Amino acid sequence: MSVETVAERRRKCLLGDLPPHFLRLAIPTPAPEPVAQPEIVQPRLVSFVPPNTRGRISITIHEANLVKNYGIVRMDPYCRVRVGNVAFDTNVDGSGGRSPAWNRTLNAYLPMNVESVYVQIFDEKAFGPDEVIAWVHIILPTEIFNGDTVDDYFQMSGPQGEGKEGMIHLTFSFQPIEMPADVNPPPPQPVEITDEDTKEIESMFPSIDKEVIRCVLEERRGDKEATVAALLEMTSDAN
Repeated sequence: MSVETVAERRRKCLLGDLPPHFLRLAIPTPAPEPVAQPEIVQPRLVSFVPPNTRGRISITIHEANLVKNYGIVRMDPYCRVRVGNVAFDTNVDGSGGRSPAWNRTLNAYLPMNVESVYVQIFDEKAFGPDEVIAWVHIILPTEIFNGDTVDDYFQMSGPQGEGKEGMIHLTFSFQPIEMPADVNPPPPQPVEITDEDTKEIESMFPSIDKEVIRCVLEERRGDKEATVAALLEMTSDAN
């Protein structure tokens, strides 16, 4: 058996055609550009407007000037505004004392038949419940329903007496909301409140001013149960 020499083996390796890719650099093929996808337009969210809504009221609570600082250290006051059955709290003005400032604007839906707001100032307590130190029941200025902005100071009541606790600076504005025709409620019929209507409730809440009771009863369209519930909530906040 013949032995194949190295020269013969090398000759065989060099014979024949070279492959097409011999000694060629591999050039990477660029990746195909992604096909542009159509833009997806998100549907516009429509805010929910509660039924029986008169419009949107804007109230700016600027500051208050109180006649007394209750306690040994300076008070930490904050303000609570009640519009209908909804209450809004401002930030706490730490060590604000007799001259707290908040400069807080709240926006709320104004229900039909609500003609007033109830404003209270509390002193935040580190231990125990917060103490109410001043309050006022404000009939909404009629000018705001004509497109005007009302900026004014309002006398507050408290332990010093009716209208003797100081003043609070507020700004009111109103924007009507056009309700769809199919959900627009009919205009409410006026409700006449008599002395007999308020007499029973006045006996239950002797510490609340008679005019406040009448205003709350008018807002509740003469519903005594709803009026008692609202007054109980007011007195519980005061305690």
